[in-house]
Amino acid sequence: MLGVISAAINAFLITFFVIPSIISIAEIKHLYDTPGARKSHLSKIPTLGGIGIFAGFLISVCLYANFSTNPKLQFIIGAFCLLFMLGAKDDIIELTPYKKFIGQIAAAFIVTYFGNIRLTSLYGVFEISQIPYIWSILISMFIIILIINSFNLIDGINCLAGFTAIIISATFGAWFYLYGFEDYAILSAALIGSVLAFLKFNFSPAKIFMGDSGSLIVGLMSAILAIEFIERSEVVRVQFSNGGHYWITAAPGMSVAALIIPLFDTLRAFSLRLLNGKSPFTADRNHIHHRLIDLNLSHVQASVVLGIVNVGFIVLGYYFQPLGNLWMMIALLGVALVLSIILFSIKVKDLDFAHSKQDEKDNIRPINGAKFR
Repeated sequence: MLGVISAAINAFLITFFVIPSIISIAEIKHLYDTPGARKSHLSKIPTLGGIGIFAGFLISVCLYANFSTNPKLQFIIGAFCLLFMLGAKDDIIELTPYKKFIGQIAAAFIVTYFGNIRLTSLYGVFEISQIPYIWSILISMFIIILIINSFNLIDGINCLAGFTAIIISATFGAWFYLYGFEDYAILSAALIGSVLAFLKFNFSPAKIFMGDSGSLIVGLMSAILAIEFIERSEVVRVQFSNGGHYWITAAPGMSVAALIIPLFDTLRAFSLRLLNGKSPFTADRNHIHHRLIDLNLSHVQASVVLGIVNVGFIVLGYYFQPLGNLWMMIALLGVALVLSIILFSIKVKDLDFAHSKQDEKDNIRPINGAKFR
C-alpha cells in the first residue's frame, strides 16, 4: 500500500513542479499554439503538458515498481518513451498521420510481442475462446492503437482526457491492488498522480494543453491496464471457481464500460464520417464533447458531465455482467447510442454566440488539421 501511495504522491509533486518550468520555456522558445484564422483559442497556449505527465509517471514507476519480478515493465517503459518522443515532436513540428501511425504500430508491437501483454482469448465474444498466437498479437495491437487514438480524439477540450484517464486508472488500479498485482497498481497510481497535477494547469482558462505528448502516452497506459486487467482477471476468476465470491465475471465487458467515453466517441465519429462519404480521419466538430460545449457548458462542466457518465457506465457494467461479455458490450453501446441521440436531438440556440463566449472563456484547442478532431 505504501508503494502505491508513494508513487501517486511522487508523480503528483514532480509533475506539479515541472509544468511551470515547461510553460516558461515554451514562452521563451515560442513553443505554443498561436491564434489565427483557423484557431479557436484567443491566446498563445503551450501544448507540451505531456512532458510533465511523462516525467512524473516515469520517475515514480522507476522508483517504486519492481522490475526484477515483473520483466514486462521494461517493455512498457520502452513503448511509453517511444510514444512520448513521437508526441513531443508532433507538438513542436507537426508530423504526418502516416508517421504517427507507424510510431503507434511500433509501440504496440513492443508491448504485445516483447512484453507479452496481449489478449490470449476473446472470452466467449462471438463464441471464440482461445485464439492463435499470431492473431493474439494482431488483435491486441489493434486494440492498443484504437485506445491510443481514442484518447487523442477526446483531447479536444480542457480536462476531458485527464478526467477520463483518472477514472480508468482508478478503476483498474483498485482491482490490481485488491488482488495483489501491486506493480500494475503502482502504474495506475503514478498515472493518476501525474495527470491530477497536470489538471491544475489545464482548468479553464488553460495555461497549458496536454498535447499529443500527453494524450498518446495516457492512451497507451490505459490500453495496457485494460488488457492486463482482462488477462489477470481470468486467472483470479479461476482461482475463485472452487469457492468464494468473485465480483468480476465479464472482464472484457467491464473494460469496455471503463473506456466507454473515448471508445464510443471514436466509434461514433468515424461511423458518421464514413456514412457521409468522408475519410474517418477528416477533422470535424461532431464529437460528444463539442455538443456539450454547443449547449453552453464550459469545458470543465462538459468534462465533469462526461466523467460522471463514465462512472455511471462502470456501475452499469457491473450489473450487466450476467449478460455475458458479448451482450454486455452490445447493451453498453446501445445505452451510449440512446444517450447520444438524445443529446444531439436537443436544439442549440445562437450557436455562433455560444462558441465565441466559450472560446474566450476556455482557450479551446485549435481547429486545424490534427489538433481539431
